[in-house]
Amino acid sequence: GGSRQSGSFGLMAAAISTNEQLASLQRDFAPHLELQPPTERVACSLRPRANPTNYSDRKAFDPTGVLSADEATGMAELEALEARGLELCSALYTYRSIARALPTAGGDDENKRAMYLTSFEVLHPHVQRVKELMYYKDDAVAKFCASLALCTGPGSDGLLLALSRVFDVVAVLDSIKDTKACLSNDLSVYKRAFAHCRADVTNADAIFNSNNALQLFLAEKGPLLSALKAAVHRLPGAEESICAMAHLCAEALEGGWCLLPAERHRMLRACACLVWLLDCPAGGGPNAFLSRKLRRDRLGRLFKVSPVVPLYGDMHANLPLILRRCPNFSPAAAAELLPHSRRELESLTGSYDVVAAAGSLRSLVVDYTMSLPTLLLRAEALGGGGVGRD
Repeated sequence: GGSRQSGSFGLMAAAISTNEQLASLQRDFAPHLELQPPTERVACSLRPRANPTNYSDRKAFDPTGVLSADEATGMAELEALEARGLELCSALYTYRSIARALPTAGGDDENKRAMYLTSFEVLHPHVQRVKELMYYKDDAVAKFCASLALCTGPGSDGLLLALSRVFDVVAVLDSIKDTKACLSNDLSVYKRAFAHCRADVTNADAIFNSNNALQLFLAEKGPLLSALKAAVHRLPGAEESICAMAHLCAEALEGGWCLLPAERHRMLRACACLVWLLDCPAGGGPNAFLSRKLRRDRLGRLFKVSPVVPLYGDMHANLPLILRRCPNFSPAAAAELLPHSRRELESLTGSYDVVAAAGSLRSLVVDYTMSLPTLLLRAEALGGGGVGRD
């Protein structure tokens, strides 16, 4: 008993000594531990990063396991391609015409040449940004097809999701590009200025060839998706991979995998565009409206609930319009994918059309405006007198 008592006294003494040391450290370092507000705004993204290391440990993956090293390499390349595409989306969406702000060349020949050279120097960096979109098409098609060829095993879900994200970025880029008529206008002024000052420009031949290629690229509607579709259908087993990608996006929507609304909208856009990607003209490939490998009833339930979704910025994507662009589309063939009765169309219009909900929104505003004084008086009576005095 005495030994236990002396041991307890020793533990108490050690605890007191430790507490005194901690108190001493707190007194010494208290001035340095005071919390200070940040001097600059802290940037925080709500987008989750599922791959912060960019699969730098992909060589450690077992080829026979859940994820092979080749799939990890493909996912890393696709994520880099997606990030590059999103930067191009922002640059393309915010692009505004520059040629209209340039003065018309006038005066003698020397003055005209100097003005054309200045116009060329002003437009050159902006036209180069547009050419990046043309170069992105070749990289996107090559890497997308190389990664799609790997989607053969049961462990390809991560790769399929990465492919769907890149595919959506390609579709968004095509949509933004087709709405920008100023791109062709700026290119015309740029080519005219280049023709007058070609002798003063280095790498003139390379610029001339890239200008001609860019002119054809801008004249085509949907060049990225068209090139991607032609390349995909040259791959063996493309139909199975496209259907698997569409079904995985549908599973993500049905299972509530999407953290943010933007992710859900991306999945819906991808589902509609994948149906277009699968459908080929008669004799040129599979028919998306007759294929037994595509669950059209499953996709149709999603399209009928959300027929119109945001695309980028103030742009929107009309999913039924995307399906109507399919080569084999007909109202009878697409009955499983689209609403066909008048009642269904009216109910769907009310789910996304702001004009249809204007009456109910106006009544809500009136009710809130009438109840606001009563709520302020109640808050003041409960002790919150400073609520409505400012």
